[in-house]
Amino acid sequence: MPPPSAPASADLVPRRDVRSLPSTRTPHQGILVTTHAPSRSRTLLIVLSAALALVLSACSSGGGSSSAGDGKRIVDQTITYAHAQEPPCLWGGWVQQAYLSRQVFDSLVSYDDGKIVPWLATSWKTSEDGRTITFTLRDDVTFTDGTPFNADAVVANNANWAKGIGWNSFTYLTDAKAVDDHTVELHLSQRNPEIFQELSNGHYGIQSPTALTTRSVEDNCHKPVGSGPWIVKQWKVGDGIDFVRNDDYNSAPANAKHNGPAYQKELDWKFVPDANTRWSALTTGQADVIYDVPSVQWATAQKNYEVLNFVSGGRPQAFSFNVQQGPTTDKRVRQAFLYATDRKKIIETVFKGSVPFEGNGTLASSQPDYLNVDSAYPYDVEKANQLLDEAGWTVKNKDGIRTKDGKPLTIRLPFGNGAIVTSDGSAALQAVQDQVKSVGIDLKLIPLTQTQTFAGEKSAPDEKELSFGYWVWGAPNILDINFAAKQGGAPNGNNTTFFDDPEVEQKIKAAQVETDPAKRTAAYDELQQYFSDEAIAVGFYGMTYNAAISPKLKGVWQDQNSNGLLNFNDAYFVS
Repeated sequence: MPPPSAPASADLVPRRDVRSLPSTRTPHQGILVTTHAPSRSRTLLIVLSAALALVLSACSSGGGSSSAGDGKRIVDQTITYAHAQEPPCLWGGWVQQAYLSRQVFDSLVSYDDGKIVPWLATSWKTSEDGRTITFTLRDDVTFTDGTPFNADAVVANNANWAKGIGWNSFTYLTDAKAVDDHTVELHLSQRNPEIFQELSNGHYGIQSPTALTTRSVEDNCHKPVGSGPWIVKQWKVGDGIDFVRNDDYNSAPANAKHNGPAYQKELDWKFVPDANTRWSALTTGQADVIYDVPSVQWATAQKNYEVLNFVSGGRPQAFSFNVQQGPTTDKRVRQAFLYATDRKKIIETVFKGSVPFEGNGTLASSQPDYLNVDSAYPYDVEKANQLLDEAGWTVKNKDGIRTKDGKPLTIRLPFGNGAIVTSDGSAALQAVQDQVKSVGIDLKLIPLTQTQTFAGEKSAPDEKELSFGYWVWGAPNILDINFAAKQGGAPNGNNTTFFDDPEVEQKIKAAQVETDPAKRTAAYDELQQYFSDEAIAVGFYGMTYNAAISPKLKGVWQDQNSNGLLNFNDAYFVS
């Protein structure tokens, strides 16, 4: 039996505080963004700096408690969570925003162990042609600003998704129409069986339509209004976000552990960029939950703490080769790069079991219709050298780099250092750099700050030969997002390979509307095999959301949709 709901009359009692010491920061749209200088290490094992000191605030209780099989359950206190990255807005298309959005917003449906279950929508039906989805909505939900949740709210949010989430919005979701107060239709330009799983991910939470139309963009960015279990009390830029409990919460998804207000009064969400500092906060009791356990501490975390480890949907951390211009337009060069790297061994050595190797560069292992291609491109230096010779890169300069027509075989790889790639991920890339140099490839790693990354620096075809990154998404139509040459008639900025093949693109579009499960799987298998065989997109490791939780905190759970978002609404302390 779940513990009783926390008394609404209990006082707000913050238990503790976590703060990192000052770091080098640059301003970005009102957000302080931590920047990291590129490491000069060329070894797989990196010795990070000692954990920064954390300042502890007074710890006090005063909340309610109850007895249960796992000890005395303590409620009405503060959960302290140490996260890594601070996004520019609490909601949007980046997974780092979805982690936050899930605390404030409810969604139409939820994803539970392979099936869609009710949330703000109690039921739904799909038209025969698959282009109209009719949702019946709850009639007892109110946003925290007093606005009632109804069909008009869904219509307003549909318009907001299109402009606010941008690249992550549905290109095939054309409009929404209110049938009556608690019935709404979503209209699609084409059938798409994946829409329910996409609607259940963290990017498509429902905001108050009153807030969207009457408040400033900045207010809705930093203190958005939802109907979810937590309310934004204050965003202290560069430090963290203080959430307080929504005492009127009554709209948990069907797969939650209880329906009603959170058991704790406050959720103190700290931004702590350094992984060792987060670990220190957990081990000293200054944080109850931490994100992204340092790989060197993973075995200890598994032994002494509850750990959650979820490989996000979409596509993994993968290499995307520029097939439009430069040396990587030659498939032999792309394949040689891959044969020259012992990718699996690198991941095992760097991440120490906390993150899995992944050979598929188009779909994540947690994704429906995923194809395992891990056996492609085994470590084979002789094969790499043979392919480069065949491609005409036969002469080496004084630095051991292959040349052709007097030009060195240089592959530039800009990457989001800290924003998209962790310090461990950076170490893995450095190992790749060392290994490809042994066959005469000059891999130039170009670390970008979060500001540079989201400003689109080094993203043009003539600025790079290779891209590296993940894409968190709830369905296999990530292939359409990542490999379509155009979106809305304009060049597709999400296509980092600059791939342009109308025949393959048509196969992608046909796969995502196929309703026969067997045919759909076969179609996606063919596409994944194609991108692997052509060495256009090849995986490195799974984009993994792992967390470690203090033994004193129970009931934290992670959704199993694309995002692996943490739910703190059901969490309670034990003595």
